[in-house]
Amino acid sequence: MKTQTPSKTKAKKSNSYIIHQGIVNGQKFVAVASGFDRASDNRKTGDMIQIWFILEGMNPVAVVKSGLDAATICQGCPFASGNGCYVNVGQAPLAIWKSFQRGLPVMMPKDYAKFFSGRKVRFGAYGNPTLLPISKVKAIAQASDGWTGYFHNWRTMAPAQRNAYNQYFMASTETKDSFELARSLQLRVFHVSPVQPENTVECLSDSRGLTCAQCQLCQGWNKPAKSVWINPHGATVKKATAAAMA
Repeated sequence: MKTQTPSKTKAKKSNSYIIHQGIVNGQKFVAVASGFDRASDNRKTGDMIQIWFILEGMNPVAVVKSGLDAATICQGCPFASGNGCYVNVGQAPLAIWKSFQRGLPVMMPKDYAKFFSGRKVRFGAYGNPTLLPISKVKAIAQASDGWTGYFHNWRTMAPAQRNAYNQYFMASTETKDSFELARSLQLRVFHVSPVQPENTVECLSDSRGLTCAQCQLCQGWNKPAKSVWINPHGATVKKATAAAMA
């Protein structure tokens, strides 16, 4: 895998950039932001910068097959390891991983205003966006024109860290118990289940046909509104429904 030095970021026009690299449970991972040169064709989200979290040393298809995703980039998600996640890792995540292997330029925080200004951002198109340091999350959010984000590993976080990320991201829940626990912790929630909890609003993509770029409800406590609910969706809806009802 080849990466360009930060000094070359301005010299190369790219659709994707490395914005962070780190280690989770002993595995190297990379955060890649894409969609700067070509608009996203995701009909549900609309045109948003997409941020992906992938392991460096193994392609996403193999990661899911091995179950390593549940212990690393997708910690806390009951839909991980082929158990109901709507993301087809053989498509966009695999393409992002291959691009990383070929070599991507690095975007430095000082360049966030230039790259994210006027753009909507989807934190965690795949993987927990809490793998980004909160300082980078804050800087990207402030530079952008809006964002969405969801994290599953809220259960294992220290309260201060959990609350910091919930200012920007929705706590993802699926079962009745996980929803009630998250709400007892005063978290703003995005709930995926066939059963809509009380005092939640249905995802406006389903109820009104809005894209995520248009809606912007899923910004954690930055958007002080009701928690959001959506029915399981995608090709793995049966597995997701079973996991949510467990």
